[in-house]
Amino acid sequence: MSEQITIQRAADEADVYGDPIPGVFSDHITWFGKFSPNNPSEPSEVGRNKVIAGGAVYVRDLPVRPDLRPTDRAIVRGVEYEIDGEVNVWARSSSWAIHFVVKLAKEAR
Repeated sequence: MSEQITIQRAADEADVYGDPIPGVFSDHITWFGKFSPNNPSEPSEVGRNKVIAGGAVYVRDLPVRPDLRPTDRAIVRGVEYEIDGEVNVWARSSSWAIHFVVKLAKEAR
């Protein structure tokens, strides 16, 4: 069963020196694919209670090469995730497929 995966991209903004600054994220594209959550783990740092969660996203049968950057974010199951690492893209016989790993960013609005 596929589920909705919404990719968000930050607006490209620069400071007075031309250096990129974090922009506001907005919806970029929506796909239907698979989400494989990983097991949450707790950091071993003393005094921290934060739980780190993430997983892997798989999307296939895309008609064109996907426009996805490691700086984009993904909303899956109502949770906002950061893309963690490189985005894997490959051509299939007549379509494209994509795989990327995500880590928890924050609860979606």
